[in-house]
Amino acid sequence: MKNTSYWLEDPYQARPALSGNIETDVAIIGAGITGVSAAYHCAKQGLKTVLIEKSTIASGAAGKNGGMVVEGFSIPFIAAIEGMGASQARESWLKTIEARTLVQALIKDHAIDCDFEQPGSLLMASTVSEAEFLRNEATARSDAGIAAELIESGNQLRSSPFSLQLWNPADCMMDPVKFVRGLARAAEKYGAIIYEQSPAMDFDAHTVTTPDGIITARRVVLAMESEDPFLDPDEVIIAKEQVIVTEPLSNQHIAELDWKIGGMFWTLGEDYYNIRRIGSRLFTSGRIHADATEEELALHREKLIKIMKERLSSLCQTDIVISHCWTGVTLRTTHEWPLMRERDGLYELFGNGDFGFTNGIMAGRLLAESFKDKP
Repeated sequence: MKNTSYWLEDPYQARPALSGNIETDVAIIGAGITGVSAAYHCAKQGLKTVLIEKSTIASGAAGKNGGMVVEGFSIPFIAAIEGMGASQARESWLKTIEARTLVQALIKDHAIDCDFEQPGSLLMASTVSEAEFLRNEATARSDAGIAAELIESGNQLRSSPFSLQLWNPADCMMDPVKFVRGLARAAEKYGAIIYEQSPAMDFDAHTVTTPDGIITARRVVLAMESEDPFLDPDEVIIAKEQVIVTEPLSNQHIAELDWKIGGMFWTLGEDYYNIRRIGSRLFTSGRIHADATEEELALHREKLIKIMKERLSSLCQTDIVISHCWTGVTLRTTHEWPLMRERDGLYELFGNGDFGFTNGIMAGRLLAESFKDKP
């Protein structure tokens, strides 16, 4: 078993580090989903753009997630209404739907080979109270003009313990590293300059210092999520997820999998986890506390295997072999939706949470659009 991300296995040649001084319109620190999206959209609209990354593109949280492109936030639509108000919640939720469409357009426009699929997703309720909540959630979305289809009696997972599911046929999945690195190449075609192995040692509103060079910029953007030094512990929740990926299953096991529709599902409640397909492999992840010991991680890994067998009953008697196991960090704001702000002249993008792919892509575009009318 490898303790590294499955997505980061492919050979990769990093770009050179920054050497010397450079001037630009926009300097972006952090080449994850958000930073690369910001670089792409800034460069596309004609801004001279420099993107730096301390390691390699998508080597952080972007390379350790599930590659699922789904609408929404880390909180349900009902909670978004309570926190933002009905109008703002609807507008923000529609932006995430727009982001999902944007991802597909980027893949098509730039021929990004990232194993894209659109199998749809299932949000599962397994108790009476969760089923009631899911009905209310579907009603709230429908009342706001957002598609929400409920499926009764667990009939999309044979022998399922789930009593009700919210089915979203438009949700997608892909290889996140292939996508982000493909988008980085597209950004370069529009003129963006990317430096890897170039950590930001110091920065302010107009200057970024790396070990071997200095960037002078009209605007500096922080897209570092949990490594942003200005984040207040009272405004963010740092969580850890453990992920396992199986060895390829046999053709017989693939044919017998309990899925009738969809290629991914996740659950409600604090004991959140999700499962998706990666070809003939299965991916499962679940939250674990940020300071988990090696012993706790090992126990949690066994729990994920047990969950996989319980939720996909055809695997119940199967000896599941894990090929990869890793942990990744997610950052959520205390109000559970992403933030984009300017503070002391610096632009910060953070808090994309469990739906980081969707929200990160849109955050990058919205940031670039906010620069259009500024000197």
